[in-house]
Amino acid sequence: MRKILSILVVLTIALVASSPGCAQPAGAITGIDDNNRPICIENAPQRILSLAPSSTEILFALGLGDRVVGRTDFCNYPPAAGTLPSVGSPFSGFNLELIVDLDPDIVFSVAGTIVNELDNLNLTVVVLQPNDIPAVFRDIQIVGEITGKQREAERLVSSLEKRVNVIIEKTAKVTEKPLVFYEVDGTDPTKPWTTGSGTFQDSLITLAGGKNVAAGISSWYQMNVEAIIEANPEIIVLEDARYGMTAEIVAARSGWGNITAVKGESIYPISNADITSRQSPRIVDGLEEIARIIHPELFPG
Repeated sequence: MRKILSILVVLTIALVASSPGCAQPAGAITGIDDNNRPICIENAPQRILSLAPSSTEILFALGLGDRVVGRTDFCNYPPAAGTLPSVGSPFSGFNLELIVDLDPDIVFSVAGTIVNELDNLNLTVVVLQPNDIPAVFRDIQIVGEITGKQREAERLVSSLEKRVNVIIEKTAKVTEKPLVFYEVDGTDPTKPWTTGSGTFQDSLITLAGGKNVAAGISSWYQMNVEAIIEANPEIIVLEDARYGMTAEIVAARSGWGNITAVKGESIYPISNADITSRQSPRIVDGLEEIARIIHPELFPG
């Protein structure tokens, strides 16, 4: 397991080194982004627009904050990002006129209709939408290659890999993997939203030495309370603590009193839901917090 992350990063560097169909001159940065779109960049961009909080965090982590000219409404980290002009969000809609006025050399975006709209404006777009921790590391490397921050990207990925490997090595010896229910949104307590296989949160639970009770269904979905009670999780994690959800509220729900996690008072809020839901370097912070929740005996403090 220790070598897996490093191998994926090496493969990424090889991928970025060459890409078919690139008409740019020798020395251009080429590759494939997370939406299987060709990357073909002739010069390191000096004006960067970020259309995702995760991309913004990667850019600032690589010391590129002075090149970022715009962000989304939700790009709130680091605090310096909040001083930049906002071009909207996928929910409120993007201000295409402002995007054009910002005159970006490159746009880092997630997948969606906005990508086609930016293509129609002849803007250079790279889609960053990793689906697990190794893919986050790959995207950090890609951003580093495109922006001329290769060494910074290598150092950052190396430091993050070391922290992940500490978790992997310790949980590899675990024989008892607690059942975990991860609540994303409990607005409807009879059918709270949870996270299934193929999601970041599911991978965090697995890496941290737990077993996701919702792993049998892919993506995010609403799980019936009857199924939760039957699964009888030993630990409940509240990502919706940022919306005011508490252990007391969960414990008082009808029928939840017989769940092992409730009887054992093993209901834990995530300190900052951004670190478990954003595909940024801080996802490792999220992994470490989940590991402390699931196995406090291995990760005290």
